[in-house]
Amino acid sequence: MKKCRFIFCLHNHQPVGNFDHVFEWGFRDCYDKTLQVLREYPEFRFAVHNSGPLLEWIEERHPEYIETLSEMRRRGQVEIIGGGFYEPIFSIISENDIRGQISMMQQYCEKRFGAKPEGFWTAERVWDPEIPRLVSDLGLDYTILDDNHFRYAGIEEDELYGYYITERLDRQLKVFPIDRFLRYSIPFRLPAETIDYFKSVADRRGECAFLYGDDGEKFGMWPGTFKWVFEEKWLVNFVEAVLREDWIDMTLPSEYVRENAPLGRVYLTQGSYYELSEWALPSPVASRLIDLHKEIKGWNRENDFYPFLKGGVWNNFLNKYPESNALNKRTLLLSGEIQALECEKGIVLEDARRELYKSECNCAYWHGLFGGIYLSSLRHALHHNILAAEGRYIKARGLKGVEVIDRDIWNEGTNQILLRREDMAALIVPAHGGALAEFGVYSKRFDILAVIPRRYEAYHETLKQFNESEEQNGDVKSIHDMVVVKEKGLKDRLVYDACRRYSFKDLFLRTFPSVEDLMYGRADIIECGGLPYTYSIEKKAKSLQVPLERRVDFDGRAAVIRKRYSLSGPAAGVKAVYSIAGAAGTLFGVELNINLLAAHDEDRFYEIPGLAKEDSFLDSTGLTEGIDAFALVDRYSGIRVSIGSSIAFGLMRYPIYTVSQSDRGFEKNYQGASLFLVYAIKGDPEGFDLTLSVEGTPGR
Repeated sequence: MKKCRFIFCLHNHQPVGNFDHVFEWGFRDCYDKTLQVLREYPEFRFAVHNSGPLLEWIEERHPEYIETLSEMRRRGQVEIIGGGFYEPIFSIISENDIRGQISMMQQYCEKRFGAKPEGFWTAERVWDPEIPRLVSDLGLDYTILDDNHFRYAGIEEDELYGYYITERLDRQLKVFPIDRFLRYSIPFRLPAETIDYFKSVADRRGECAFLYGDDGEKFGMWPGTFKWVFEEKWLVNFVEAVLREDWIDMTLPSEYVRENAPLGRVYLTQGSYYELSEWALPSPVASRLIDLHKEIKGWNRENDFYPFLKGGVWNNFLNKYPESNALNKRTLLLSGEIQALECEKGIVLEDARRELYKSECNCAYWHGLFGGIYLSSLRHALHHNILAAEGRYIKARGLKGVEVIDRDIWNEGTNQILLRREDMAALIVPAHGGALAEFGVYSKRFDILAVIPRRYEAYHETLKQFNESEEQNGDVKSIHDMVVVKEKGLKDRLVYDACRRYSFKDLFLRTFPSVEDLMYGRADIIECGGLPYTYSIEKKAKSLQVPLERRVDFDGRAAVIRKRYSLSGPAAGVKAVYSIAGAAGTLFGVELNINLLAAHDEDRFYEIPGLAKEDSFLDSTGLTEGIDAFALVDRYSGIRVSIGSSIAFGLMRYPIYTVSQSDRGFEKNYQGASLFLVYAIKGDPEGFDLTLSVEGTPGR
């Protein structure tokens, strides 16, 4: 047979902020295990991309891995692939940050591995037509994308075995398609099936190149794969099967580019792999696309329709999850501010830039098969780093007093109000109930209001139809084909919120509900969180206030809510002065949503008058009447969140759980505590002050 080239690429990644034990598990059962097997077969040449968060962790904990990989590169077995250091999505970060993140990886690889990468991994294979221009002059020659990109451009199936040239404004880049068959067969099918596939294509087409590129976590971390790949020796058998075939030439991607001409030129549209295009759509639309895809599979015409069956693009996640859009726009704002300050003062804010780059790690901005945005720990890591970067920027500026940014930061068509001073940042959203969307403390690098609502997801339909009594067989499957429910009763938690989970959200209650009715969305309330408030900004020499107002018509009443925000006291805090008119004899509520990350933990608890310790965990529910102050304590992070009012209220509390899918199955995820402060409106008008503050507290 004519020789065929096989380009084998691994992409290893762990998100910024992932738990240390997950990094350790991945290293032990996957990354190092794979490397040690492949090291024994020098003829099996391959390329590998390790993301920056993973490299930094490995270098600190297991530096021997770095040396092993360096030695394998020096002997010609391994090619190191670069990319954005902290695995950002290029289409949503600034051009300056794209080049900065790539340059950071280029320099890191040159220092640790002895060579700058010639190619780069595009995070989540999210292509944007501007990429060739944006990465020019950085020493990068190629990237690797899913073959779907090429199908959407009209490339026929038999023309996907090599690479193409693409360009933007005369800036050239070479692009490899990842073979779809290999992506789904490795490591889930027997090695002989891959060899047979190579033969069938080569018999039909002659000499060509096959490129495999996918997550390294498939080799040991995906469910069932450690036993299959290592204990049952799939990887050893695969490597030996490939090396037995003398017509298969293991080739490095840069080597293939140097020795072979491109198949042609191609212009690719924005997109990613097919499953992500389903996930990126609004959930009701995604559900219809999933049904259509199933129907096409039933006709056995999937290959006929694939070039024309395309869902959304990655950027749609910023619409699907407004919390991601808000954080993304904060990174863009800060990126421009840091750059401007560096130019103005002739300084380099290296630490601030690194923390900004960490806040751009893509994993918690979206959601598909893995937990993503629904994992509070990953979201917290992004907020932690943006606050760390912003705190350094504020300090470098020497900011005194309160700074106000009053503009449409989020690009939603209405203004948000960002208040910053040397110790904290708060963000008011007039268009959404005049609520508070962010309250971050620089010293603690903690945004206590980072809560997301319970939203419908297309895969909830699968959960609704799932029979909990069914057992899955023991076959090793791709996680795309698995349906596992990690605990019973998840169907009962498919509750969806009417609006975003901000704080200082106003509402009127027709009757005093039970906590259970509130938690399950059955309470009879008039929620103002989706209503726009009018506002102004009153800035004086030593103070700044933001008054907001909204008329609410209900039950024949024309009530008017007025609230006036100010940043309070020497501690990081915000004060809202309320005045409620036209509502005497009713119940008025203020909703706060606070996320201290853990639901049932000895280090995180309520301090509520009269509440027993065993009932004080943050996953507890209950009603406490006639109090004017309470607190949430996080000894792990060393913070105390205090809420105080000038008049008494009734406090209802419950935990917020979303139901999401992950690589391990359907699960519930804690998103924070919902706190309803209920006031009896007796006079007309009725007024009160409500203060939220964050102070340090001794840690564990």
